[in-house]
Amino acid sequence: MSRWVEAAPVADLTFDPGASLRLEGRWLAVFPHQGGYRVIDNACPHASAPLCDGALLDGKVVCPLHLWEFDLETGACDVGPEWAVASYAARVRDGVLQVELPD
Repeated sequence: MSRWVEAAPVADLTFDPGASLRLEGRWLAVFPHQGGYRVIDNACPHASAPLCDGALLDGKVVCPLHLWEFDLETGACDVGPEWAVASYAARVRDGVLQVELPD
């Protein structure tokens, strides 16, 4: 099961290229993606670099420290499955970003 949680007004988010936010104890990175938004864990599992500072490339974010790539849809890492990050669906309702979190 999962639930939609209000994160922040979209107008309050600063994208460069991603935006960072904290939500229910999670440190998350929000990225514009396919006309909407996608959210992944913000800390690179290799060295905790903030993925929100990475470059976007073909639906992936590139870690700013060691250039590992993380798929925005799945969280998969190009280095191997043990390095994947969590990926979350996002939507906007009445100007507020909502993130689908597990129960």
